[in-house]
Amino acid sequence: MKIVINPKYTALNSFITKIPALFEQEGELVYTARNQLKAYNVEGIDVIVKRYKIPHIINRLAYTYIRPSKAKRAYEYALKLLQLDVNTPAPIAYIEQYKAGMLTYGYFISVYEKDYLDIRNLMDGTQDDQNLLRELASYISDFHKKGILHLDMSPGNILYKKTKNQTLFTLIDINRMQFLPIISVENKYNSFKRISENQAILTELAKLYAQASNLNETESIEKINQFSSDFFSSKRRFKSRKNKES
Repeated sequence: MKIVINPKYTALNSFITKIPALFEQEGELVYTARNQLKAYNVEGIDVIVKRYKIPHIINRLAYTYIRPSKAKRAYEYALKLLQLDVNTPAPIAYIEQYKAGMLTYGYFISVYEKDYLDIRNLMDGTQDDQNLLRELASYISDFHKKGILHLDMSPGNILYKKTKNQTLFTLIDINRMQFLPIISVENKYNSFKRISENQAILTELAKLYAQASNLNETESIEKINQFSSDFFSSKRRFKSRKNKES
């Protein structure tokens, strides 16, 4: 087993080392699907633990010998984001478990930002907030300018909270991310493909993003909508095939 702990959180060492043993029995279940998230309060700190499912055999080999695990990437990318002054929940530690020399479970531990909301309602059109949409466009433009390309920019992975003076955003689920000297315009547009299936909302977001990024508004709207349409069409076809096979 490999454990890496952020020096800022050494007070949580005892809890962190016990996570693989206590994860099944303890903690408040926050989310469960392919991966599981559980919340804890340790030494007065709200903590979220994400356990990644055991990869299939090819990825187990890859994560063991070739490329970093999801847990390691989430931890290291969080540190990079914070260095670039882009908010993400503070990384506390990551754990990799091994069996017969190969990776099984990975755990990423971070501070739990309980007072943030995701942007799902904004992106499906049930929340009408033009100012928030404008601030979101500016936020995405800002981290693109810093060379940050979130490859899973879905509405559940951008969180926000409103304070008296400003809106704060934070990025989560960050193990699929690239840090580049310059992001091509095409890749910027493509990164929006998961964020909304609502064409009216996506068109407005694309317009506001173009304004914030000094890009051609017509092209931005056309390209972002096309990438989104292709992505969701492909997703529906895949789901339809799976339903027919089952």
